[in-house]
Amino acid sequence: MAQRLFNKVAVVTGSSSGIGRAIALLYAKEGAKIVCADLKPSANALVPEEATHTHDSILAAGGQAIFIQTNVSQATDMSALIEKAVEAFGRVDIMVNNAGISLESRDPQPVHLTSEETWDTTLAVNTKSVFLGCKYATAQMLKQDLHESGDRGWIVNMSSIMGLVGAQDKRRFSNLGEASHAKCYQRATVLRKEQSVS
Repeated sequence: MAQRLFNKVAVVTGSSSGIGRAIALLYAKEGAKIVCADLKPSANALVPEEATHTHDSILAAGGQAIFIQTNVSQATDMSALIEKAVEAFGRVDIMVNNAGISLESRDPQPVHLTSEETWDTTLAVNTKSVFLGCKYATAQMLKQDLHESGDRGWIVNMSSIMGLVGAQDKRRFSNLGEASHAKCYQRATVLRKEQSVS
């Protein structure tokens, strides 16, 4: 069976655990070269399978992968992430903006007791990072040649179900999820327009 992502380069944020790790491992199995991006290569998870670093698991299975320490809320880190991906593999074909946090789950509080620091950190990681990932990946995709498959590039933005429905004790973050969901739609629209122009 042909590998659907053969010889494509995929950047995956939040790749050290959870959904990001699963995406990176599956994309590698489908033939992609993976750029794993996270604050650190090891997860804080209690899942035994996640004890091995994602990029090490890909390499052990015969794939190609690197790890780049990245704070997704910082423009300098996100710009450097794309630059290092291109240095390592020559291009960026897929950008997966997956990194996200749920600080409110550690200490659920009503909105009037939520700290500004918690709000700002959550916005920076869950929303600003999507903008930054789209910004730097789009710039790279527009200047590189088409992939042999005919694609210029793909951006996948993950958002929480909290953007569509609320939940008890998470009221303060429901609108944040909506903001991320709206940003994903907006970026996809802009990229489609840019692709139709180029």
